Amino acid sequence: MIRDSIYNLLKKVSKESTPTKRIEKLREVDTPVLRGVLKHAFDPGVKFLLPEGAPPYKENDFPSQEHLLYNNYRRMYLFVEGGRDDLKPIKREMLFIQFLETIDKDDAKLMIAVKDKKIPFKGITANMVKKAFPDLY
Repeated sequence: MIRDSIYNLLKKVSKESTPTKRIEKLREVDTPVLRGVLKHAFDPGVKFLLPEGAPPYKENDFPSQEHLLYNNYRRMYLFVEGGRDDLKPIKREMLFIQFLETIDKDDAKLMIAVKDKKIPFKGITANMVKKAFPDLY
């Protein structure tokens, strides 16, 4: 069975009608990678060492790629302060482009938004995430 993409999980959460239901749905679809994405998006202590906006990358158009963010998420440390500070900026940016080209195209758009400290879904806020997972950050 192929896992649902993080993008699709957050989309399902955002479709819930009330903040309470969104919190319940977020807890229901909880995975370590989902928590990591939310931490990277909302934790003010996580600082990305990449320029703002979308880099020039080619979307992954292969079918059934939704699970790839789960496999590649471990590389996120390369893009944040304190992860691999010895990387030159151009190398870090190239690695980020490779990361985006490897994962599902919707997850790639999500990760660009996360890098810019945003979530592209209405109703998913830092306050709501903190209520759902008080120990996240």
